Amino acid sequence: MNASASPLPGCSVLLLEDDQGAAETIEQALVREGYATIRASSLSEATECFEQSQPRIVLVDLGLPDGNGLGFVREVAGRADCAIMVISGRGEEIDRVVGLELGADDYLPKPFSVRELVARVRALQRRLGARSPEESMPAMPVQPPPPTRLEAAGIVLDPERLRVIGTDGQETRLTGAESGLLNLLITSPGRMAERDRIALTVLGHRLQPHQRSVDQLASALRRKIATASDMRIQVISVRGRGYRLVW
Repeated sequence: MNASASPLPGCSVLLLEDDQGAAETIEQALVREGYATIRASSLSEATECFEQSQPRIVLVDLGLPDGNGLGFVREVAGRADCAIMVISGRGEEIDRVVGLELGADDYLPKPFSVRELVARVRALQRRLGARSPEESMPAMPVQPPPPTRLEAAGIVLDPERLRVIGTDGQETRLTGAESGLLNLLITSPGRMAERDRIALTVLGHRLQPHQRSVDQLASALRRKIATASDMRIQVISVRGRGYRLVW
């Protein structure tokens, strides 16, 4: 092992790869370099391992028995302060671009040499180690505002009960995160919430560069409210700042 690139304390690697032979080869190489490695062969197993071990680096194959690994990339990129590398036989430019845009930090097409993979893992580790102390610190819990019900433009916005009621009485259900964002918008001055506040208060993590989790959440809430209200109430983007609730 190269001592100058020894793993950071607690720098474990989650390897999501359904090819047993390839997984064993990669795991052996990472263990030789001093990385604690957790293996998973399916999306469901990877999700469970991720929740339990909170790895700092995640290696993701895309072709899996229970789905496409891109969904897992998007989920991890939006929830955790870790580095993600896609390792896949899908090496076309569009595949690489989509993977990177969904939150991957690196994309290594198969076939590849284990030596190159280890070098790229070290590079991801260096990025993690180079982050400022503020970025490395876990996000402090932020107390969300108390649930507030609002009636506007003939629409009932009821985040406490995870719902929006349209003028026709039809109920649109919200997820927990969507209702959290809606309540934050309702209770914020000017009905506007900053993106970093949304990340901390609703999603429970610091906002990292290039992460799209806040935007994806706002987009989902925007669609539901626009449909339920016949566009009378909208969630709009405030460029460079956050999102606002308007009617």
